[in-house]
Amino acid sequence: MRRPFNRRRTAAAAAVAASALALTAPAPSASARDAAPIPPEVNLNDCPTLAELPEGSDPNFWLCSVVVITGGRLQMGKIDQAITKPISLTYANGFDPSTLEQKFVFRSLKGEPIRVTGGVFGIPGTDVLPLLQLHAQPQFAADPEVAPADDPNIAYRMKLKIKTINPLLGDTCHVGSAADPITLNLTFLTTNPPPPNQPISGKPIEAHPDNPLVFASTVVDNAFGVPKASGCGPWNLFNPIADLRAGLPAKAGTNTAIFETMAMFRGYTEASALNLAKVRTLQQKIRAKAAAE
Repeated sequence: MRRPFNRRRTAAAAAVAASALALTAPAPSASARDAAPIPPEVNLNDCPTLAELPEGSDPNFWLCSVVVITGGRLQMGKIDQAITKPISLTYANGFDPSTLEQKFVFRSLKGEPIRVTGGVFGIPGTDVLPLLQLHAQPQFAADPEVAPADDPNIAYRMKLKIKTINPLLGDTCHVGSAADPITLNLTFLTTNPPPPNQPISGKPIEAHPDNPLVFASTVVDNAFGVPKASGCGPWNLFNPIADLRAGLPAKAGTNTAIFETMAMFRGYTEASALNLAKVRTLQQKIRAKAAAE
């Protein structure tokens, strides 16, 4: 029988290993050699400083990572939107080398609003006037989770709200909220969605052919639901209009996220990356021991 303490340690080690994967990423495959160019947003300029790490943190056991969504699509209800502008997530993660307790410092999602095809009416070509244009900007409804402990198949769990931007909708119109977020369980593997969606697969991490310190992958989820809009227009009067345009709420199994990503990382000291590699080895030993018990 597995003991709870061992399960907690295994889960913590898995979260550390998610950042350390780059240390053992495979060489570029034939498909990777045709990878898209690396956008300038793939940089570590937004890393939390040492002063921003939790009190008592040992920089020898901390890493900064940036994950940039460079392409793909997000389909929610009746809106199927290509990702045309990079969206960046920068975060630092570290651990106690004895207990493997994991801590994170997350930056906000960073990226320009994406213009939604078809605008307010959902008809391509009708959004020539600014009043009829619709833009969307994803925001965190809560801190994301890296390799969450409750499911080893998930790479990132993101709880999102999508800010909907239009002059008539005001500045508080969102799909999703802190109380009722859009929860994406993104995986490199194959999904298991409820019908009518069918399983889809991501792509594992591979070194980019143009820069061995940049790692490309695709993460996917098509098993999530999307709630109604809120805060749209004066006194929420336009909530039903936003819902009608987007086809919301949209039940689980009718939405799809496919995110093409590029990532890079650096340690806070020269020893950081080596320490994370050691933790990855320790993780494997803990898993083997927990399985045996």
